[in-house]
Amino acid sequence: MSQDPGAPTGVGQISADGQFRWDGREWVPLAAGYREPTPWTRPMQMITAVLFVLSAVSSIISTAIFVNHDSVLRAIKAQGTQIPSGTDIDTVVGFSIGVTWAIVIFFAILEIGAAIGSYLGWRWIFWVALVLFGLSGISALTNISSLTHPDRSPVPISGVVASEVFAICGLAMFIWMLVGVIKYGPWAMKKPAP
Repeated sequence: MSQDPGAPTGVGQISADGQFRWDGREWVPLAAGYREPTPWTRPMQMITAVLFVLSAVSSIISTAIFVNHDSVLRAIKAQGTQIPSGTDIDTVVGFSIGVTWAIVIFFAILEIGAAIGSYLGWRWIFWVALVLFGLSGISALTNISSLTHPDRSPVPISGVVASEVFAICGLAMFIWMLVGVIKYGPWAMKKPAP
């Protein structure tokens, strides 16, 4: 460690080489990859955490309430899905419900994990959240068919609208996070200025 990386002018000052911070008595080395928060950092982390928790809870509740044998059967018939010969319709309905629950649980676990990591400010979780919000943005487009043909979905139109609202919020977060990482870095945290 350099004894005099520059004359300090105040506590918190970063050395000219960007590797030390003046603590008032001595130059303290910064951790590798150290970044400083910007005014965007904590709001971005908190909004991300809240959106993921709300989305996970909402998807579990709507699946539990609306995805059942009768609603899936009605949706399959409305879509005109051809049942393979030798297959019972109840088998297809049961399989569809199982796949739906598996997908909902998988994404709920991912969202809760991303919410915890976002709240704690883990830098690597930023990339997970960015991908999840990107997928959410894609679903904002794919949900349009469910909005235009609500009879083809086992979830009523109010549930589809709620899903679309979360998808649009996810798309907005994806854009904000993308701008933040381009402008500053992950979680809109910037490299310290000397």
